[in-house]
Amino acid sequence: MVKSNLLLGIATLTFSVASFAETPYSMQVWLKNGEQQVYEINQVDSITFGESSQSVYKPLNDWTFPPKYAAPNPLVVTDQEQSFVQTTNDFAMRCYAKIRKMPVEPGSTEPRSLHFFSPVSLNIALGLCANGASAEGAKEITDALGFQSSTALSDMNNFFQKVYNSINSNVDSVDIHTANALWIQNGAAVYDEFLSQAREKYYATVRHLDFLNNSKNALDTINYWAALMTNDRIKSLSIDVNPNTQLVLNNACYFKAKWKFVFEGIGEKNFQGVQSQSQQAQFMEIENKYMKCAETDDYQAVEMDYVSGDFDMKDTTQTSAYSMIVILPKKGHDLDEVLPTLQLNTIPFQKMTCNVIMPKFEMKGNYQLGDVLSELNINDIFTRYPNAIIDPMESLYVSQIAQDYFVKVDEEGTEAAAATSTVVDSKMMMPEAKFKMECNRPFFFVIRENTTGLLIFVGEYDDVPQGN
Repeated sequence: MVKSNLLLGIATLTFSVASFAETPYSMQVWLKNGEQQVYEINQVDSITFGESSQSVYKPLNDWTFPPKYAAPNPLVVTDQEQSFVQTTNDFAMRCYAKIRKMPVEPGSTEPRSLHFFSPVSLNIALGLCANGASAEGAKEITDALGFQSSTALSDMNNFFQKVYNSINSNVDSVDIHTANALWIQNGAAVYDEFLSQAREKYYATVRHLDFLNNSKNALDTINYWAALMTNDRIKSLSIDVNPNTQLVLNNACYFKAKWKFVFEGIGEKNFQGVQSQSQQAQFMEIENKYMKCAETDDYQAVEMDYVSGDFDMKDTTQTSAYSMIVILPKKGHDLDEVLPTLQLNTIPFQKMTCNVIMPKFEMKGNYQLGDVLSELNINDIFTRYPNAIIDPMESLYVSQIAQDYFVKVDEEGTEAAAATSTVVDSKMMMPEAKFKMECNRPFFFVIRENTTGLLIFVGEYDDVPQGN
């Protein structure tokens, strides 16, 4: 698995006035008063769009937009699509089981104590990625996500299109949206099938960037897009682009909502962290008779809804489109015991008077997911990515899949963002540098038989001999 260094950048861009006038874009955000907010995503810059037409590179001057809805569009699924919900959730939990065991940094044995992860962002990013993969690579992705019929790739594209459209219709006045982007090396032509799926099913912004001659500006552009899509919560992606980069695929997801029932701050309390570490944290509390709670031998659970614009306190049957579930292991148990067997859809929730006390928190970070996905049998894309760009100078492969995240939970509600990035590099060789070796310090040497490599002598030179 290729290991990439983190590269953090700050966007410093110049924008084209023409791009504002010629490419109007409105992403629907439904406000509590029933009005629609215009969310601009065409402010990235004036870089030329690009696609292939009959395998020929040419500029692209039209846009693809998701459909507009006269009212919020809840996610309503068929029986088959419900099975896709379950299988993609299962994949997400398998990913998370590995993510929560990741060390603080590569090479460290110390586990992270804070975790946050967006399954929908990763899943949509993998879905988009599958359309540029080999047949084997696409099958690895669809199998992992639970799409296993003879039309698995089409089923997956249609399912994620439905998820995309529902998320972006902002049910219950929750501010939530997702977006996709394809950033392609200048001069590269994209396979028509890959481009059409990216635009028609994933509504991806498609633009050319100059990774070869100006990697920093290319990354600045992608970072600016990520900041725009996440309300400035993610400004620098944990990806490395370089002159070998041919393609970057992005998904961004943003969420902000208020609790249906608001907490009250209660000041500092003691929090017993991992490895028995104890520290003070700011806590909040709520007691309400309309919340859903559950208790088993192993854990307690509560489900807390986010607010609906027309919520009626007297209607005890009313539910919301989005909620948070909190799982607390009983004393004597821990998450390592509870999570492997936890089935979120079978928690025995009941409406009752619930008293919930929990800390307020805010955290941000990132994960490099290449090894995680490889352990979950997604491997082919990391060795070849043949069906995206026509006639690259050298063969393509996915060098990096990363997710950056942000989350804030307080008395009012929750704000969360994630951006998942897939970097596709070429295996072209960099210009050969002049070789210089100055053995002015200790060195090791061998004498060997060259046909077999059998070592005859080994030694090292680490001091100047004195005398003869």
